Amino acid sequence: MKEYTTKEIQKVILSIIKDIDIFCKENDITYYLMSGSALGAMRHKGFIPWDDDLDIFMTVDNYHKFLKLFAEKGDKEKYFLQHENTPEWPLFMSRVCLNGTTMISDEFKYNLKQHHTVFVDIMCLYSAPLNGLAHRIQYICAQLLRVNALAKCNFPNKNIIKRIALSLSKIIVNKFTKPRLIKAVHKYEGKNTELMGHYFGRARYKNTSFPRKYLGKARYVPFEDTELPVFEYVEDYLKARFGDEWSKLPSQETRDKYPVHGNFVDLENDYTVYLNADKTQWTY
Repeated sequence: MKEYTTKEIQKVILSIIKDIDIFCKENDITYYLMSGSALGAMRHKGFIPWDDDLDIFMTVDNYHKFLKLFAEKGDKEKYFLQHENTPEWPLFMSRVCLNGTTMISDEFKYNLKQHHTVFVDIMCLYSAPLNGLAHRIQYICAQLLRVNALAKCNFPNKNIIKRIALSLSKIIVNKFTKPRLIKAVHKYEGKNTELMGHYFGRARYKNTSFPRKYLGKARYVPFEDTELPVFEYVEDYLKARFGDEWSKLPSQETRDKYPVHGNFVDLENDYTVYLNADKTQWTY
C-alpha cells in the first residue's frame, strides 16, 4: 500500500476548495478560511506544512444557502455532501467529500456510516451575545450537542472522565432536549450581535467567539497556487484565536501534537473497498 505525503494530500484538498470557491462565486455565497487554514494562509501562504485538512466558515444564511444549492446543483458524481445532523453524520458541521478517495481517521473509524474520504469541513458561525452568562449558556448547549454527536459516532477516548461524559450525553440529549438545545444555539440569529461564535470545533470556550466586525468584506489572499478568502480583519481574528505570536512557528513539540485526520489514506480508491461485505468492519 502506497504511503502518501502530507503534500500529496494537501494537493487533493486544494482541488476540492478550488471547486467550492468557484461554486460559491457562481451562487453569490460568502465563505472564509477558518482557524488553522486562515493561519496557514497568512503565515505560510498556503497550508500549514504539517496539516492534512482545510476548514471554512460561513455565516448561518450563507451556510444554509450553500447546503441547499450544492445539494441541488453540485457535482454529485465527483462529490458527496455530508450534511450536518444526520444519522450517518450527527455532528453540527458539514463536509464536501471527494468520491473515489479514502481518508480514515482514528477518531471516526468506528463510525462506519459516514463517508471516509478526503474532505473540506464547512463550519457555521452563529450570532453570539455579549453578555457573559448568556454566551456561556449558548456555548454549553452547543457542547452538549457536540459531545452527544461524538458519542453517536462511537468516538474513542482513553480519558475515563471524557468517556463518562460521552455516555451521559446519550441520556441528557434526547428527542425532547435536543430541539431545545439547537434552538438555544440559534437564539440570536437575525440580531446584529457584537460577537460571532463557532462552537462545534476543537476550540475552548475563550477561543470560540470574536467581534463580528472582524468579518468585514471577504479578502482574497495567496494560498498555494491560488487565492482564497479570509476575514477582512483576519490578523485581529488570528490574534484573538491563537495569541499575539500567531505569526511565529510553534515548537516541534506543539507540531507533533497537531491533529491527524488521515491515519489511513488512499487517494486512488474509494473508502468502500476497505469495508467488508456487510460493511461492519475495515479490511485494510
